[in-house]
Amino acid sequence: MNAKRVVAIMAMTVVGAALLMSAGCVRVDLDNDNEIGNDSAAIDLEGAREADVSIDMGAGELRIDSGATSGLMDADFTYRPASLRPEVDYTVNGDVGGLRVTTPNKPQLNWGVNQRYEWDLRFAEDVPMEMTIDMGAGEANLALGDLLLQRLNVNLGAGDATIDLSGEPRDDLDADINAGVGQLTLIVPRSAGVRIIGYKDGVGSYQADGFTIDGDYLVNDAYGSAAVTYDIVLRRGVGEVVIIMAD
Repeated sequence: MNAKRVVAIMAMTVVGAALLMSAGCVRVDLDNDNEIGNDSAAIDLEGAREADVSIDMGAGELRIDSGATSGLMDADFTYRPASLRPEVDYTVNGDVGGLRVTTPNKPQLNWGVNQRYEWDLRFAEDVPMEMTIDMGAGEANLALGDLLLQRLNVNLGAGDATIDLSGEPRDDLDADINAGVGQLTLIVPRSAGVRIIGYKDGVGSYQADGFTIDGDYLVNDAYGSAAVTYDIVLRRGVGEVVIIMAD
C-alpha cells in the first residue's frame, strides 16, 4: 500500500470519527430553525478554590482566553439552529468547582439551514485548574498561557487549531494533546523547560525550531534547568505540526 493511500485512509477515518462525535449514533432530527441564538454565561466560583473544567464541542469555532471577571468563566455563545444551544453546568464539591460546557446530545441534519456555532470562553487567571477540551471538527484558538493550568487534555478531530501556552510560566504543566486531521500550531514559553514526546507519530511535516532530539523526546535549551517544566505528549494523525517558542 503506497503512502498516499495510507494518508487518504487515515484522513477519512479521522474525519468520520469527528462527524460521529458531532452527530452521534442515534435518531436524526430535522431542524429548520433559521434564527441565530446569542447567549451569555457568567460562572462564579461559589467558594471553590480550584476548578475542573470540561469543554465538549461537536463542531464549530472555539475560542478560549483569559480575562474572566465573574470569578471563573465568562462566555458568549452564537448558535444556529436553536437546538444547538450549549449546555453549561457548574457544581461545587469541597474546594473544587466542576464546570461542564457541552454541545447538546441531539444529532442534526439541517436541510437548508446555514449552521453556525461559535463559543467564546474566558477564564480567570488565578484559579488553579485542570482543563479537558474535546472537539469533533472545526477551528480552535486556545490562548491558555495566562491561565493557572496544572493539567491539560486536548482531543481534536478534524480542523486547524492553535494552542498558545506562552506567557509567564507559573506552575508545572502536564499536557496531553491529540490531533486528528489538520494543522496544529503549539506555542510555548522559551523560559519554561519544555519536553515533548510524539514527534515520530502521524503523517505530515513537523517543525520545532529551537528544540533538540533527546531519545524519544524533543527538548528546549531550558529543559532541566528552568524553575517551571512543561511535559507535553503531542500525537497527531495527518497534518502539519508547528511548534513555536515565544519570549
